[in-house]
Amino acid sequence: MAGRQAEVAAMFARHGPSYRTWAVVTVMLGTVSAVMEATIVNVALPEIIRAFDLGHDRVQLLSTGFLAATTASMLLSHWALRRFGLRRAYMGAVALLMACSVAAAAAPNFMLLAACRIGQGIIAGMVQPLAMVAITDVFPREARGRAMSAYGLGIVLSPAVGPAAGGLLVDHFGWRGVFLVTVPLCLAALALAPRYVVRGREGGAATLDLPGLGLLSAALVMGLGGLAALYEEPRAALVALVAGLLFAVAFVAWQRIAPRPLLDLRLLRHGGFGAALAVATAYGMGIYGSTYLAPLFARSVAGYSGLEAGLMLVPGGVMLAVVLVLAGRLADRLPTYRVAIAGLVCFAASALLMGLVPAGIGFWWLAAIVTLGRVGLGFIIPGLNAGALRLLPHGHEAGGSAAINFFRQLGGALGVTLLALFVEGRQRAFVLAHPGDAAGRATAGIAEGFLLIALVYALAVFAARRMAPRTA
Repeated sequence: MAGRQAEVAAMFARHGPSYRTWAVVTVMLGTVSAVMEATIVNVALPEIIRAFDLGHDRVQLLSTGFLAATTASMLLSHWALRRFGLRRAYMGAVALLMACSVAAAAAPNFMLLAACRIGQGIIAGMVQPLAMVAITDVFPREARGRAMSAYGLGIVLSPAVGPAAGGLLVDHFGWRGVFLVTVPLCLAALALAPRYVVRGREGGAATLDLPGLGLLSAALVMGLGGLAALYEEPRAALVALVAGLLFAVAFVAWQRIAPRPLLDLRLLRHGGFGAALAVATAYGMGIYGSTYLAPLFARSVAGYSGLEAGLMLVPGGVMLAVVLVLAGRLADRLPTYRVAIAGLVCFAASALLMGLVPAGIGFWWLAAIVTLGRVGLGFIIPGLNAGALRLLPHGHEAGGSAAINFFRQLGGALGVTLLALFVEGRQRAFVLAHPGDAAGRATAGIAEGFLLIALVYALAVFAARRMAPRTA
């Protein structure tokens, strides 16, 4: 840790005050690419469903497979930092992410496409915590709110910008084009990293917790796979779910005794950090779940094109950039949990409105409702991340950031899976009640899914209140 700080100081001496900006830009190019890959496929789902003759219960594997792989690999970032150093780990991950994206664009069938998405997820999960560590290094401890607003800008702008670019490519080049959007960003990150990312290898042994990784991967595969198979093979799905639960319990038990665990459960001893992980889980369920549902609502319910469905998210992205600057400063001056609560309330209100609006709502009204949710996200990111890291002693930032990112992605994987199952169940029930009504089937369950998201965020407010430091 001390060696990395010395390298950062040397970088400031070499490049001057502008180094902070260039360092943030360099690692955020990779983060934007990683997060954009998680959500950009959503705008192309109707085309992929038609191309491969799929239902929501199968096509959601493109989202949940990515998120599940990301969830597991996020806990590898701390090992990669110790083993390869910050620069080599970051550059290697970005290069592999780009290679998987190109392979996904050329996939000849659904199974290979799903495999490429899992590969993307494995790599994307390592990029985000590494970027968070790099950004934390270049900001003083008292300015962590601004640091997390810079990090959050890429996390939440990507779902706004990505679908717009993806929608344009879908309308003109088909679904394969969405996987090529991030290639220029990855190339730019690889060009800048040798100059602006420190080598940053941490001291200590770089031992990988292979038993923990195996147990976690088995729990995710069995759990999410069991949920995805509930409609087609219910008995096998129940067996998989029970196995997934047992693997999850075994993973937690092993992490308590492992010499170098993937997930440091000792962090839960610090008051409020467990509540922060609960908020991160709810946040992931909301942002990824809503990003899964919003293009479906715009295209299937409101009848917009792929480009229009993507453009619907752009105003919210612009407003988000403004709000993040304000929220980062507020998180440095006010209790961070209050900033996070304000964001949770805004996003819950947006999801509630999405669940109640009529199908014929105008484009700009729909964009305004989405924008309200993005304003909420702008407050949640610095409030949650800065607040969580402030609850930990100095030197535990890498483990804390990995845990926060892990639970956010875990919430995203669960959120998308459960919402996809809910929509599929509602659509199957609609077919039984109204056979032959294809238009009605396509819209069933989508609006109600937003109401579920609103409920999750409302409950997260109670967890966020427990993020207050005990001395406050």
